[in-house]
Amino acid sequence: MTEPRSTGRSVQTIYDSIASTYDHVTRRNDYDRWVALYLDLIGRHGAAGRRLLDLGAGTGQAAIRLAQAGYQVTAVDVSPEMLRQARAKPGAEQVRLVVADLRELPDLGVFDVAVTLGEPFVYLRDEQELSAALRGVSALLAPGALFVFDLGTAGFHRRHPSRVVVEDSEDEFTVVRGASSRRDPHGSDYLIDRFTTHDGITWRRFHQRHEFSYFAPDVVGRLLGEAGLTHLATHGLHLGELAEDADEELHRKSFVVARKPG
Repeated sequence: MTEPRSTGRSVQTIYDSIASTYDHVTRRNDYDRWVALYLDLIGRHGAAGRRLLDLGAGTGQAAIRLAQAGYQVTAVDVSPEMLRQARAKPGAEQVRLVVADLRELPDLGVFDVAVTLGEPFVYLRDEQELSAALRGVSALLAPGALFVFDLGTAGFHRRHPSRVVVEDSEDEFTVVRGASSRRDPHGSDYLIDRFTTHDGITWRRFHQRHEFSYFAPDVVGRLLGEAGLTHLATHGLHLGELAEDADEELHRKSFVVARKPG
């Protein structure tokens, strides 16, 4: 395991603290649909083999589905507690789970495909950290291997501060809202306030702030090239559907597709 630097420790702390409730909080996420989108992109662009690296794997929802689709999956996350949740799931025995920082990836072997699901790169603070992550992934890819990763668009970050989601139940009240970034003028933040009670009288508040970075397409393209990867395409996601080309203003996120030459 690599030792996370300051950003890694803060992200690790965030996800260690919510690991036990993460699957409940994200229960409406359609992981079957998300994984199907990635299988579509891998099929479109082609991968030579079935060795797959899942970066920022969290509680293993996607990693297990990718293994069930026939891939030999290594799943990496900075949070030991998130991977502990993954390890307890049916099907986890098919997945190799590794705690590591995306900016300091250890020697995990050689892979034919690498993916991110859920935009883990938005937690990287600047171009230097994204460059380190891309170089680390490139070093693990076989010649001809495919890399598919997702990023928030400029439009998403501009709209995000106006987003508010409220969930209310008998013993839990949660407010999830976007906010302007405190450090990246083009990024955005994600605030969670969760209130729980065991007696209906006394409530406990849990608060977190997630800081998201924005990386412009020209920056991503340049850093891919410096990492020894060839940019193939950037697709968009709009209303849950894959778009051939990404629209930085209209689309929710982009899927960047790159290949290791060879």
